[in-house]
Amino acid sequence: MSSDNDVIHALSSGPGAGLVMDFDGVLSPITDDPAKSELMPGTEKILESLAEKLSAVALLSGRPVSFLAERASIPGVHLYGSYGLEHLTADGIDVLREAREWAAAVDAATRDLHRELDDVDGVHVEDKSLAVAVHWRRAPDREAAETSIAPLVERVRYTYGLRREPGKLVEELRMPLDEDKGTALHRIIRTHGLRTVAYAGDDRGDLPAFEAALATGGYALVVEASDVAPEVSRVPGTHFHGPEEFQTWLKELYDSLS
Repeated sequence: MSSDNDVIHALSSGPGAGLVMDFDGVLSPITDDPAKSELMPGTEKILESLAEKLSAVALLSGRPVSFLAERASIPGVHLYGSYGLEHLTADGIDVLREAREWAAAVDAATRDLHRELDDVDGVHVEDKSLAVAVHWRRAPDREAAETSIAPLVERVRYTYGLRREPGKLVEELRMPLDEDKGTALHRIIRTHGLRTVAYAGDDRGDLPAFEAALATGGYALVVEASDVAPEVSRVPGTHFHGPEEFQTWLKELYDSLS
């Protein structure tokens, strides 16, 4: 297991160091309403300062890149949305060619889920541009909600040929591409010529990125909540108890770089 000081030392020891982070659960506390997720106070300034010191600072989220642009347009910070299928550039949003071919299927699945679930108490269908997610964190009976939602999600997945990915009180349907946060992190490393990278995440969708970071000799920064998935809690790396503790570590990293 790496200590937080080990990671700080590695990122501050020379050029070619990068820090890549998820948004929800890492820089923003998980909220009952996904639309209300936002950076914790003070985080924007910290990230802007880190971007001036490191070779790359990036956000890599399952959210659409447009969502990140609304909440985290920070000078020097690169934004990658939809698990890396989208990248915000100076010319607009760049989408991987393979993803464009599945856009119609995702749109149809999204319409089906809205039609079936929009009137269900405590259930929220989230449009994610290149994916769609069903949340039941606000359901009066979460276990019953999950039991009733699962067959519908599976039927829609099968109908449109999508891939099903579970998360914290959420089911997500994604394009059936050999793309995830791991392949996206590898692209970020190549694009920015990184020699050392640390990736911060909190959920199952971050597992490929943790694996990619460790495989390249980098570091996994695991931000845990009370409902952390067992496989996430077992990731070898530095573990933090919530976004607040991770923000404190970001300040320590900046102090070291300064």
